[in-house]
Amino acid sequence: MKIKRVFGMVAAALAVVGGVIGLSSCGSNDEVIKIYTRDTTSGTRDGFFTGIGLSSAKEDNTPLKKGYIEVDSNGDMISAIKNDENGIGYISLSSLEDSGLKGLVYEGVEPTEANVLNSSYKLTRNFNYCIRESYENEKNKEICLAFIAYTSTVEGKATIKDKGGILETSSLDKSWNEIKTDYSISSLDNSNVTINVGGSTSVKSIVSALLLEFSSMCGNFKYNYNPTGSGDAYKRTNGSEKNGTNACDLAFASREFKSDEAMAESLKGRMCIDAIVPVVNKKNEVSKITADALKSIYTGEISKWKEVK
Repeated sequence: MKIKRVFGMVAAALAVVGGVIGLSSCGSNDEVIKIYTRDTTSGTRDGFFTGIGLSSAKEDNTPLKKGYIEVDSNGDMISAIKNDENGIGYISLSSLEDSGLKGLVYEGVEPTEANVLNSSYKLTRNFNYCIRESYENEKNKEICLAFIAYTSTVEGKATIKDKGGILETSSLDKSWNEIKTDYSISSLDNSNVTINVGGSTSVKSIVSALLLEFSSMCGNFKYNYNPTGSGDAYKRTNGSEKNGTNACDLAFASREFKSDEAMAESLKGRMCIDAIVPVVNKKNEVSKITADALKSIYTGEISKWKEVK
């Protein structure tokens, strides 16, 4: 009897310990939610907080729950959530597939390309580009214009889609071979020309692939690509740093350009559409969320995973 009683006590103790371990490792139940956000110049941040109805937090951390963690890039966000079972953040849909994170169903709709194109997935934003108003080297300008044209070709669109960008395609889309005669710069030897490219980190995989393949189609031009955030797109092409050491010939923003980033329409445009996806660690049991719940999480009204309905 004593032996049975001892085993019974041990079994009960193990059950309690096991329950505690289960709670602490599943990223839900009674665990406190850890919130992650991008820096205040991020286009992804702008689109996320605007989309969930917390636009006051686009460029200001004051509305956020104390204890938030701010990260500098899409990659940093992915790394942070992968290492925090109770964390929540948001990333570009173009980064989701290879992120190792769980993308949450938002307002009952899965974050997919098809759902973005049919407008059922609402948490979206544009990937925009801008170029300089003036260039010291005319070849740099011509290469940038040719590059932008390439993004609308059959080949360019295929690369954008392959890297997660979302756009409409048409049987009327032309190939690069069909339009390259309109861009005489592509027939020259441009191996001694270097263009500087920057802006949003969310478009990194797309732009890297486009630059790599287009260089050989346009005289083997060289490029320095240093994405540092949407806030630097206008600043380094036409703004306060346009003549500095970080100046860019071409840059991208994963948000709309602001009223104080005014440019002629000919200097800017949309490359493709992207979705912003609320993400959690793969061990987290939560699989869906609403805009109201996200807003409440980031303001601190909801503090534990068990409160997420």
